[in-house]
Amino acid sequence: MHSSMSRKIIALLITIAMLLATYGLLLTYFTINKQKMPIATNGKIDLRNWAFEENGVVRLDGQWEFYPHQLLFSRPLASGNSYQAPSLIPVPGNWAKQMDTLGVATYRLRILIDADNVVYGIKTAAVLLSNRLVVNGQVVGSSGDPGLKEDYLALNKPYVSYFTLKHGWNDVLVEVANHEFKVASGIGESFQLGKADQISRIRDLATAHDWVVLTSFLIMGLYFIGLFSQRRNDLSLVVFGFVCLFIAAFTSVSGERVLFDVIGAFPFWIYFRIQMVVTVGVGIGFFMYVYTAFRPYSHKWLTKGGLMTGICLILLHLAFATQITTGPIRLVTSLYVTLALLYATYVFVHAVLHKVAGTWYLAVAAMALNALILNQNLNVYFGVPIYSLPPVEPFLVLLMLALLMSLRFSNAFQRIEELSEQLLEADKHKDDFLARTSHEFKTPLHGVMNISRSMLDDVANPATAGQREKLQLVIEITKKLSQLVYDILDLSKLKQGEFRIMLASVDVRSIVEVQIRFYAYLCSEKDIQLINQVPVDFPFAYADEIRLSQVISNLLDNAIKHTEHGTIVVTGEERGGLLQFEVRDTGAGIDPKDLPHIFEPFKSIEGKQKRGFGLGLPIAKQLIDLQGGQLAVVSTLGVGTTFTFTLSKAGSTRKSTLNPSSPTEPYMLPNKEYSFSTPFIMNAEGNRTVLIVDDQYVNLKVLLDALQSLDYRVIAVKDGYEALEQIGQPGRIDLVILDLMMPGMSGYEVCLEIRKRYSLLDLPVLMVTAALQPQDKVAAFQVGANDYLPKPFDLEELKARIGSLLAMKESLGRAVHMEVAFLQSQIKPHFLYNVLNSIVSSSYTDVERARNMIVALADYLRGSFRSSNTDERIEFDEEFQLIQTYVKIEQARFGDRISFQSDIPEAAYRLRMPPLLLQPLVENAIRHGIGARIEGGTVQLTASKADGFWLFTVIDDGVGMSSELLNLLLDQNESNGEQGVGLRNINKRLRFEYGTSLELMSEPGRGTSVAFCIPDMQT
Repeated sequence: MHSSMSRKIIALLITIAMLLATYGLLLTYFTINKQKMPIATNGKIDLRNWAFEENGVVRLDGQWEFYPHQLLFSRPLASGNSYQAPSLIPVPGNWAKQMDTLGVATYRLRILIDADNVVYGIKTAAVLLSNRLVVNGQVVGSSGDPGLKEDYLALNKPYVSYFTLKHGWNDVLVEVANHEFKVASGIGESFQLGKADQISRIRDLATAHDWVVLTSFLIMGLYFIGLFSQRRNDLSLVVFGFVCLFIAAFTSVSGERVLFDVIGAFPFWIYFRIQMVVTVGVGIGFFMYVYTAFRPYSHKWLTKGGLMTGICLILLHLAFATQITTGPIRLVTSLYVTLALLYATYVFVHAVLHKVAGTWYLAVAAMALNALILNQNLNVYFGVPIYSLPPVEPFLVLLMLALLMSLRFSNAFQRIEELSEQLLEADKHKDDFLARTSHEFKTPLHGVMNISRSMLDDVANPATAGQREKLQLVIEITKKLSQLVYDILDLSKLKQGEFRIMLASVDVRSIVEVQIRFYAYLCSEKDIQLINQVPVDFPFAYADEIRLSQVISNLLDNAIKHTEHGTIVVTGEERGGLLQFEVRDTGAGIDPKDLPHIFEPFKSIEGKQKRGFGLGLPIAKQLIDLQGGQLAVVSTLGVGTTFTFTLSKAGSTRKSTLNPSSPTEPYMLPNKEYSFSTPFIMNAEGNRTVLIVDDQYVNLKVLLDALQSLDYRVIAVKDGYEALEQIGQPGRIDLVILDLMMPGMSGYEVCLEIRKRYSLLDLPVLMVTAALQPQDKVAAFQVGANDYLPKPFDLEELKARIGSLLAMKESLGRAVHMEVAFLQSQIKPHFLYNVLNSIVSSSYTDVERARNMIVALADYLRGSFRSSNTDERIEFDEEFQLIQTYVKIEQARFGDRISFQSDIPEAAYRLRMPPLLLQPLVENAIRHGIGARIEGGTVQLTASKADGFWLFTVIDDGVGMSSELLNLLLDQNESNGEQGVGLRNINKRLRFEYGTSLELMSEPGRGTSVAFCIPDMQT
C-alpha cells in the first residue's frame, strides 16, 4: 500500500515537472529572440524605417482608433452630420470596455509608408464575428457581412488581402459586427502587414500547418478504428481513434478554418457547436482511453466524474451554445480538456513506474498534445497565431504512437513466437508421448490377441460357444486397436516430417490386386464383392509403392467398414496426363455437411450415423499429397461413396537392355544400367539353386551380389510368369525369393501357384516386400510363404534367413533318403517266405534251378542291404543290376508268366542318380501289374535322352488302374498301402532332387506307364 501511494505521488510530481518543462519551453520560444517591431500610437504607425525585405512582415499592434456602434464605410453619416470622436483601443484585444460585446464598430489605423506603388498584403486572423477590410477607400477583403442585425452574416474566417499603398499616409478601416458571441468581440489577433510574397508565404504556412495537423490526426484516428475492427477485444483502440478524429475535427474549425474551404460557409451556430462538442469530446476521449487501456492505474471516481462533466458540457453546448456562452463557460471547457490530458499524462507516467511496456511513448505523446492545446489556448486567450509554432506536435504524436504500436506488435509477435515455440514443444511432447505410448501398447495388445487365440484353440479345455464368441470379439477389438497404434505412429511421423517418400515407377494394378485379395479374405462373411477394374495394361504410376499400398488399404478398409452389402470397385483411367483412380462402394454414404471433415484425425460425426473416420483417411490424404497427387471424395447418402485420387504417370517403362552372350557368364552391369535379359543365370555350377523374382532390376542386382559369395546357382527373373515357367521346367530349385508387389502377377499369386505343386517343405518361399502393413505379412503367410522379410533388408539377415530355409529343406532331404532306405531295405516277409518255398520245392525236382534261385536271392539281399542305398547318388548301373536280380527271382518263381525287357543306351549306365528310384517301380509293375493276371505279362524299362534330360519309363501290360485310384496313389494325405507309400516316396525325392514328378498313365485292363525325367549330370 505504501509503495503504491509512493508511486502515485512520484507519478504526479513527474507529470507536473513535464508540464512545467513543456509550457516553459513553449513560452520561452514565443518570447525569446523576438524582433522589436513598430507600435501603433494614437491610431497611427510609422513604417518608413521598417525594411520589409530584411525584417519581414510587421504586426499592426498598438492603439487603433475605435468608432463604436458605427460602420464608417458601409453606413456613412448623412451630409452635415459629424462622426463621434473616436477612442483608442488596443489591438489585439476585446472592445468590451468601450461598448457592449454585441454590436458593430469600426477600427481605423493610418500607416505612413515612404515607398510608392508597392503591392502589400494583410493577413487577418480571428475577427469576431464578421469583418470588412477597407484600404484607402477600397474594400480589399471581408469575412462574412458586417452590418446591423437584420443584414448581418457571421463567418469568422481569416483571410489575406492584397493592395497597393501610396507614398505617405494610408487609411485602413476594419468594420466589425458581432450579434451572437457574448464572450468577446473585435480584433482578437494581430493583423500582419507585409509585401505580397511575404503575406502569401504566411498564408501558405498557416494553411499547411492546419492541414498537417488535421490529416495527421485523421489518418491516425482511422488507423486505430480500423485496427479495432481486427482486434475487437481491445476497446481502447477505438476510443483513441475517436480522440484523434475529434482533434482533427477541432483543427478543421480553428486556425484557418479549413473546413470552410472544403464544404463552404455555414451558420455560426452550427460552426460554434461543432467546435465546442469536439473540444469536449477530446476530453471525454482521454478519460475513456486511460480507463480502457490502463484501468489498474486510473482512478475510477475521477474517470466517472470526468465523463459526467464532459457529457453535461456536450449537452449544454448542443442545446444552448450561444445562449450560455460566456467567459467562465469557455474557460471551463478549455480547462476540462487540459485537465483530461494532464490526467492521461499522469496515468501514463504511473504505468511507466509499473514498467508497462510502451507507456513512455504515450507520456511523450501526451506532452506533445499538451503543447498543441497550449498553443490553441494562447491563440484563443492571447491572440498568438497558431502557426507561430511549427507543426511538430502531430509528428511527435505520430512517432510516439508508431513506436508504441510497433513495440506492442513486436512484443505480441515475440510473445506469439514464444507461445508458438512452447506450443510446438508441447505438441512435440504430446506426439512423442503418443508415439511412445502407442509403441508400448503394441506388445500387450499382441499379447492379449495371442492369449485369446490360444484359449480359442485350446483342445484340452475347449471354450463354450458363448466364450468363443467373446474371445473372438476380444481378438477383433485388439486387431482394431493394433491398427490404430500403427496409424498413430504413422500420423506422428507425418506431423514431424519424418515420413520418407521414395518415388519410383509402380504398377498400381498389382498393388490393388494384392490389397483386394487380402480384404476379400477378411470380408468373406459379408455380402460384399471386391472388384479390381484397373486395366491389365494400365500405365505405371510415379509413386511410392509402400505408401500407395497403404493408401489403397486404408480406402478399402474404410469402404468395407461402411458397406453392408454390394460391391467395392477400384478403377483406373488416364486423364489429362495424370492417372486417376477411384475406390467406389455401395455403402451408407456420407452427409454432405460432414464431407469437409472426414480428413481430420479422429473426427467423429454425431447424428443418425454416429460414425467415426479414425486416422486412415487423414493418413491417406497426406500420403497422396506427399506423392504429388490429390485425394477427393464424393458421396450420396444411401447410395455410396467414391474416393478419387490422382498420381503422376511414370516417365518411362522398364525394358531389358542387356543381352549376355551366355546365361552362365558372370553377371556384369554395363554402364550402370540396372537391366538385363531374363532369366539370368549366375554360377551354374553352384550346389544349391535359388530362384529370385523381382520386377526391379536394382533389387535383382542386390540379391545377385549378396548370393554370389555363397556358391549358389541363382536364377533371376523379372516377373511372376517367368518364375512359374522356371518352376515348371525340370530341374531342382531349392528356394524361391519372391517379391510381393510385381506387375502382371503379384507375389501372392505366384506363391499360390507354387503351393499347388509343392509343399512348404518341398520348395521354401521367402517373401520380400517394401509393404509395412501387418495385413501384408498375414496375407503372405496365408498364401504359403515360409518366411517374410521387409525391404530394405540387411544383407546379413537375408543370408541368415536363406541359410535357415535351405537347412530346413536339407533336413527334409535327409529324412526322405532315410525313409526310402528304410522302406526299400526292409525284407518283405511274404516275399521272402514265397522265395524260400520255391527253393525247397525246386530242390526235389530241379537242383540247378534251386541253386540259381539261392544265388539270385543272395545277390538281391546283398543289393538291398548295401550301404550305398543311403548315398545321395549312385550310378544307374548299380540300380539296373538290382533290378535284374529281382527279375530273376520272380522269373524263377513264376517261369514264363513274367517277361522283362529293357532298352538302355550305353551312356545311361554312367548316369548318377538317387538310389532305388527304378527298382521299386519295376517291383510294383511285376507284383501289382502283371502279377495280378493269371497269364502274366511283360514289363518294359526304357531310357532316352533329349534336351539335356534323361527320361525313364516303366511300362506293364497288366491289370491297370482306375483314374480315382491313380489320383490317390500320389496323394500325400492318403494311406494306400505299400504301393502308395513307395510311389509317394519316389515322387517326393524327385521333387526334392530335381523339381520333377512322376507321370502316371493307366487304363483298366490295358496296363500302366510310370515315367520321370532327370537332368543329365554325368561325372
